[in-house]
Amino acid sequence: MSDLQPQERTINRFSITLATLATFFAALYMIPREAPESGTVFLGFLMNFSIIGAVPVALMLLCAGGCVWIFATHPAREEFVGKPWILLPNTVLPSLATLITSTVLIQLERNMIWWFALLVGLILIGVILDAEFRVLSPSSEAYNVVAPLLISLGFSLFLILTITLAASKLRMYVQFVLILFAAFFIAYRTISLRKRGNVRLPHVLVCGITCAEIAAAMYYLFLKPVQSGLVLTGLLYILTALVVLEEPIQRNKLIEPLVMTVLLMILIVVVSLT
Repeated sequence: MSDLQPQERTINRFSITLATLATFFAALYMIPREAPESGTVFLGFLMNFSIIGAVPVALMLLCAGGCVWIFATHPAREEFVGKPWILLPNTVLPSLATLITSTVLIQLERNMIWWFALLVGLILIGVILDAEFRVLSPSSEAYNVVAPLLISLGFSLFLILTITLAASKLRMYVQFVLILFAAFFIAYRTISLRKRGNVRLPHVLVCGITCAEIAAAMYYLFLKPVQSGLVLTGLLYILTALVVLEEPIQRNKLIEPLVMTVLLMILIVVVSLT
């Protein structure tokens, strides 16, 4: 592989990473939807644990490693050789896409729709991987085109995850952790792309914790899964739009979050009437 040109090496590693993920995803077909659980009592709460629940996290870490391996072939790799932590923001969305895809595959019935979801998940991960590879250089011309694509894909993933969780039978504390985790990383990557790496972790934490708390509050409400997903996704978008506002804050800068709020309310009403 050392004799390959940089572009050929990138394609090689890209293909190997996707093929590895596809193999593990396909293996999920043989795993039962409701695996045996072991439980323990902690502070008066019954905490259930399942090995199956750890599979999406393991695949997410596998994807993160594959991302770093692929990004090491980038033409501007001299900027991050020896400093792999610089690449962490670029591994967020592909890893999260892997986590969400595996979670959805575990929850779905084993039929033809399951295989369609597998195909869509792999295509989505591949598109995100390619886009993240292209935005490794913030000064490149492709950045202004690919960055909005990554942001929209990130929120689409979050919407899929929240709808899937709302439709599942997972306990509230499990959903709280998953939504906190996903909202944190989506907010982090969105703010990072919109502000070209200038991210403040307290702002990201506020976005993640707020979404997780709202999700916990809505757990016992009689909302449709789509309604719940729209509320959380819209809330996360509004929070990130407010975070990226620069001082002085003027009326025209508030147009985006206000428009999103109105659209969110209209969508929730439309979904409730259907």
